[in-house]
Amino acid sequence: MLDTRRLRLRRLGAADETRFVALDSDPEVMRYIGSRGGTPEEIVARVRDRIAADHGALGWWVIEGRDDGAFHGVAALLRMPDGDDIELAYRLARASWGAGLATEAASALARYAFDQVGLPRLVAVTFPENVASQRVLEKVGFVHDGMSTYKTFQVTHFTCEASEWRKRRAEAGDAGRRGRGRGRRAPR
Repeated sequence: MLDTRRLRLRRLGAADETRFVALDSDPEVMRYIGSRGGTPEEIVARVRDRIAADHGALGWWVIEGRDDGAFHGVAALLRMPDGDDIELAYRLARASWGAGLATEAASALARYAFDQVGLPRLVAVTFPENVASQRVLEKVGFVHDGMSTYKTFQVTHFTCEASEWRKRRAEAGDAGRRGRGRGRRAPR
């Protein structure tokens, strides 16, 4: 389980099926997701496959409110279809858009991937027109490094190296500590 200021990320389980199916059945949520579409039966089958899959330290996570348990969406650390890279992915219910929750959840999952799993890097892909998700990735520390093919789609490709991510975190921590001061202003 991963806790942030407002969120709790926990591993996906059988009890999450109904909410995950509802999320994946929303065409607006799935507009920029590579595994979108299908009949209601196909969506249920895809969700059940994800719940049943054992990805070890990787896999699917439910994003929910830390205080109220409200369902906000899902996130994942998954092996890319081609190669050995691990993808950080997420999608939120529409009611959770625009509140910074994607950034908070993606940051927590990146921290887990680097600090607990020990991954050397993460990748992420977005549809070129999904500017909001690209901003989330940049806030987390991902760097746009070109276009690639994901399944059958042309996508923007992002990379986040653990060493660079840690360096940025340390610099942000130092800047935050310097900015706190003791509440006294310097004489003018």
